[in-house]
Amino acid sequence: MAAVDTLGLEKWTGVHKKASQYASLALMILSLGLSCFYWGIGSGTFTFFILLMTIASLVILLAPLRLLNYTFLTLIFACSLIFETLLF
Repeated sequence: MAAVDTLGLEKWTGVHKKASQYASLALMILSLGLSCFYWGIGSGTFTFFILLMTIASLVILLAPLRLLNYTFLTLIFACSLIFETLLF
């Protein structure tokens, strides 16, 4: 399948396949470890897989619409940071 190439990162991951696989594996293990540290082994693992499925579903839904660009991701990140700071 051809990459959408809206962020430019897809081209790099296509060229550097092994490095991108190792980097993504390291990030996933780090996030799993942090969620297990924060919520415990059972709840952390369950929460990790729920979040992983949710984000993967959003990427699959939004990538063909070309909504995943730097401005959209920055806006989503800023809104989530503001909501997290003000509400919790």
